[in-house]
Amino acid sequence: MGSIGTRHVKNLISLGYHNISIVSRSGTLPEEFNQLKVFKTLDAALSSNTFDAAIICTPTAQHIEDLKKLLQYNIQNIYLEKPAGHNKEALQYFQSLINKTQSSIIVGFDLHFDLGLLKVKELIHEEIVGKPVSINATVGQYLPDWRPHEDYAKGMSASIAKGGGVMLDLIHEFDYLYWLMGTVDSIAAQYVHSGSLKIETEDVAEVLLKFNNGVIGTIHLDYLQPTLVRNCTITCTAGTIFWDMTLSEVKWINTKKETDQFSYKGFERNERFKQIIQSFLEDKNDTRLTSLEAGLESLKMVLVAKHSSENNVFVNMKTFNN
Repeated sequence: MGSIGTRHVKNLISLGYHNISIVSRSGTLPEEFNQLKVFKTLDAALSSNTFDAAIICTPTAQHIEDLKKLLQYNIQNIYLEKPAGHNKEALQYFQSLINKTQSSIIVGFDLHFDLGLLKVKELIHEEIVGKPVSINATVGQYLPDWRPHEDYAKGMSASIAKGGGVMLDLIHEFDYLYWLMGTVDSIAAQYVHSGSLKIETEDVAEVLLKFNNGVIGTIHLDYLQPTLVRNCTITCTAGTIFWDMTLSEVKWINTKKETDQFSYKGFERNERFKQIIQSFLEDKNDTRLTSLEAGLESLKMVLVAKHSSENNVFVNMKTFNN
């Protein structure tokens, strides 16, 4: 029942779902959820009832343990918060499940439900300004502002063991670049711990990517921007596309200097979360949903980027598991 767990429960109730059980170590719930069942352990919950679906929103490092129990109890529909895992061992475990489990596992990449990114995907597909040549994503936000009611220095983001760090925390950028451009061929990266925050994880990273379709790209990530920055520039053969999530707009311009734009101001952030949970429960064919296999691509990209920085090398994605 952290911030994302609380959001999911509120959205489930607003969508008309009430037969919900919560696992909370404290065994208690906020008063607004006192009509729901609560269990102190996952085993206690799973042995009490038969469930149609489960949502994993525990710290990243705990995902495997929780998923194993859900699969043991044959839960058929599982929503796994991003990132799926935090290390190479987790990646290998999840990869081993792809062709073995009968359960449907969806990874929670809600930015696929952002109206702006959906517009960008449409513009790329229709080649409105030609074919992409490069893509540059930027994201940053001051970590202490993320969860104002929590001590950021004690949270998951601050801990290596819990799966924190700016690249795993902001893995959306790796995912949506894969979603827009396809698989990555090779990666080079540098990350640093600036010392600006009371954390043990990296707080700034620069990543260089080469996609298998020939497109090149970059990702900038940081925990330090005073106000949220999240945008992407796609340079194409006949123009440029620019998405800015904070402004809720997409702009594009062609080589004739003709411009156009798409604004989605008024689209509430929570709408993404509500739509992804609704699709998870009601429409498995929604192409905006991220399968486990697709969700592992971004995790592998992050792990390759970390390996690149730690060893000062370019890394080929195909050889990383070897």
